[in-house]
Amino acid sequence: MNSNGIDIVKIERFDTLKNNSSLMKSIFTENEIKYINSRNNNSSTIAGLYAAKEAFLKAIKKGINDYSLKDIEISHDNNNAPFIILNNSLKDKYPNYSVSISHDGEYAIASVILFN
Repeated sequence: MNSNGIDIVKIERFDTLKNNSSLMKSIFTENEIKYINSRNNNSSTIAGLYAAKEAFLKAIKKGINDYSLKDIEISHDNNNAPFIILNNSLKDKYPNYSVSISHDGEYAIASVILFN
């Protein structure tokens, strides 16, 4: 059975997060932080990555207290299309999924679809 998860966040909520390096390190992997820095520490980028992590958790019917957000890494291919790298116990459980991240005005939204 396929499953999907969607998350929407207000971008301005991430304006203060980007200046809190210990909180950033608790949510994002080293690679994600490098990507955020390459995008000028943009709140919109941070919000999109966070929304994708939440959307993945919703697709697997779990919450942010069930797994570390760092177990879900959002990466990007050469065309800047997002994809997910799962770490630890998630890696073998969910091999097939797609992710999409969009921004519009003051919001970022992400959708994750799991396939059997």
